[in-house]
Amino acid sequence: MHIVDHTGKFSEAQLDELRCFVTNDLLCTATESLWLDVIRIRNDERADYFGYWSAEYSRDTQKDVQQPVKVSEIVAVIVLNYFYLKTLEKLKETLAHEYGHHWTLSYFLVNKGFDWSNQRIPKDYYQLRGLNSRDFSHDYSKGWHQCDREIIAEDYRILFAPEPYNKNHKVVEQSQKHTFSLQRNFFINFLKNFILRKKPILPPDERIKNYIMGLKNP
Repeated sequence: MHIVDHTGKFSEAQLDELRCFVTNDLLCTATESLWLDVIRIRNDERADYFGYWSAEYSRDTQKDVQQPVKVSEIVAVIVLNYFYLKTLEKLKETLAHEYGHHWTLSYFLVNKGFDWSNQRIPKDYYQLRGLNSRDFSHDYSKGWHQCDREIIAEDYRILFAPEPYNKNHKVVEQSQKHTFSLQRNFFINFLKNFILRKKPILPPDERIKNYIMGLKNP
């Protein structure tokens, strides 16, 4: 696994530790790790991201348009922003989330033909997670905490990262804060939730764990 530290802030031993964190401590196999071209550590002072995952892929050309399109190659990159992540511990926590993107979105693409750029995560995940198409989206049009890709990446981090990197599911926390703040106006909140049938986001359970693990199976 290739890691490039553009900041020069971390030693080779620390980069090796970061590499081993992915390969030994997270849910990781030789298959999808080969699709990850590089992990880059940058110091982007003017950016507002802690980290991000991006990928390009090639599809096999097929004569029969009725058949599912097969992916021939994925080249992915994870970028971690040193400006917000000054320590190896903070890098690991964000890396666990970003590798969650890598695992879930890559296997969705390869095994389910799901294109994360313009499609929601498949319906079976929405049903397991209690999500709906009104309040959640595949992009950030409804906000970071209502993007299905971010929810499943946080699920991956919570379920598969070791302590202390598996704490504080950011979407669950936001959902709980929102619920608490609305308790001050309980009656209006009750009517609103009753009409819209809104449910809080709960921590991921064993069903979600099995679902994410199963994504690697064709």
